[in-house]
Amino acid sequence: MSENTTPAIDRTIYPMPMFATFHVADVAAAEAFYQAVGFITLATIPAADGSTALIHLRRMRYQDLLLVPGTPVRGSTTVSFAAGGADLFALATTLGAVAPRGAHIGGPADTAWFTTDLTIDDPDGNRIILTAFRESELADAQEWARENIIDGDSVIKN
Repeated sequence: MSENTTPAIDRTIYPMPMFATFHVADVAAAEAFYQAVGFITLATIPAADGSTALIHLRRMRYQDLLLVPGTPVRGSTTVSFAAGGADLFALATTLGAVAPRGAHIGGPADTAWFTTDLTIDDPDGNRIILTAFRESELADAQEWARENIIDGDSVIKN
């Protein structure tokens, strides 16, 4: 297990350089699910009829999700975020215990590109991947980069 060094959530309003929009069947249920993942509700925007038009969630700076009511298309959206010091094994255990029907928690699993990833599918089929660099393999990653990536034109050798 690693120590959780996740920084405090930044509630600053800023131009978002990137965000994902997830269509969800039940915005309240999706909001609760993503709060269990570690997101907070930054803003809720009502529709003209008083229902929820949009929920803006944030986990870390530049890790924003917008939840909108609609007909989800399973497997249509995947976004990856840096884990930011989160203990992925502890989070997987927690989510496995509270995940609603239709959600799927995969991993954490090591990748060939020197990360450990936790794959989280919400009940609507949207996917986020929390990815953490394996610091114990830093020297291996650096050596791989030296041998396989040519500087300048960013050409990758075979």
